[in-house]
Amino acid sequence: MFSEGRATLFIIDAATTQTRQLKKVVAANARRQSSGLRVSHEPFEVRIWTSVLADKRGYHDVDNIAKAILDALTGVVWRDDRQVLRLISERFEGDANRIAVRATPLAGPLQPIELDATLLELGTLEGHQS
Repeated sequence: MFSEGRATLFIIDAATTQTRQLKKVVAANARRQSSGLRVSHEPFEVRIWTSVLADKRGYHDVDNIAKAILDALTGVVWRDDRQVLRLISERFEGDANRIAVRATPLAGPLQPIELDATLLELGTLEGHQS
C-alpha cells in the first residue's frame, strides 16, 4: 500500500479465475498492506487497473473484479462499499497478472451531472427503444 496525499494505492499480484478466490486474495493483500490505515466513513472514488498476460485464459470481467475488490476492502478502507460514489475499472493486456487499486476520499458528495443530449437520443437508434 502506498499513500499519495489522502489516496491509498494497493498492488495485488494475483492470478485466479475464481471470483470467490479473488476476493480472498485481495482481502488478504489489503489487510497485509494496510497496517496503520483507519477505516473511513467518507465517500470515495475508486480506480481499478487490471493487467492480464496475453495468454491468460478465463480472466474476470471488469465488473466481477470491481465487485470482489469493493467487497474485500470493506472494513479495511471504508466501512461499507456504498461509500464508493465513483468507480472506474479497466482491464488490459500487460506483462503480469496484477491489480492496482487507488481509493481516494472525496471532499463530499458528487454533484449531479447533466446528461448529454446524444446519450438521451440512444433510444432512437434502430433496434433500441426508450
